[in-house]
Amino acid sequence: MKDLPYITHDFGARNDPKLMDLQMDMGGQGLGIFWCLVEMLWENGGAIPANYKSIAFALRWCKAAEVEKVVTGYGLFQVEDGTITSHSATARIAEMRSYFGAKAAAGRKGAERRWNGNANSNTMAQPIAKQCDANGQTNILTNKQTNSTNNTPPTAADFFEIFFFENVKDPAGEAARFVKYYEDRDWTYQNGTPVTDPERAAKDWKPLKTGPRWDAEALRWYRAVWNAARNRVPDAVDTFLSKLTNIARKDQELALRFKDADTARTVSAFITENDLAGDWIIDYRFEY
Repeated sequence: MKDLPYITHDFGARNDPKLMDLQMDMGGQGLGIFWCLVEMLWENGGAIPANYKSIAFALRWCKAAEVEKVVTGYGLFQVEDGTITSHSATARIAEMRSYFGAKAAAGRKGAERRWNGNANSNTMAQPIAKQCDANGQTNILTNKQTNSTNNTPPTAADFFEIFFFENVKDPAGEAARFVKYYEDRDWTYQNGTPVTDPERAAKDWKPLKTGPRWDAEALRWYRAVWNAARNRVPDAVDTFLSKLTNIARKDQELALRFKDADTARTVSAFITENDLAGDWIIDYRFEY
């Protein structure tokens, strides 16, 4: 929970005259609905549809009429063109975005100083991605985005392959979350120790969505396919990961799903031409 965004409100907000009127009429039930609506506004950038039935269903413990009363009866929210907003929530969201934007910018500048300084002294390990050869044996390869000739701080793209092959459910999202977390901390751990092994830090990262997304054995095979593609068709290799949407396994049959037909054909041709199917029976398709 410590890594999630948080919302702000005034100390003693419960004593606001409008909230006091709400509590006198609806008690704790009304106050609970109010704060849930505030959370929803923050989660959705300051505006949500005025669909009281859907909001009540999402909360599970109140009625649509109660939600509507909280929204329209006390001047706490504004409703226009079928959309619920809040002047105070909008102002606070803008304030927090400004704060975190400045914090992130400072973190990036600090990371650049640290990264360049450590790269010059050759004490900071560059981010690396673990891959497998055609036989499934592990080998360590320097990530192309952060090699020795590029001393810029790492980006989410530098860690996508790690999270992908670690079988994380949302590799792109977790890579972005991982980088932002450490950018905000100037690439140091909570105890202030510098991150000298970004790959290790990525492997120790706790994703929001736990559990494997695909069959582990099928993913190991695809890892070898990707590594072969990386060595033979480097210009096209990114599509092998970024456009793969699913690997479904049934015994020795694999169903590979891609974002478009061109990628499905490209991967199919590569696997066939390089005799990489092994004992697998493979079905290639694309999903709309």
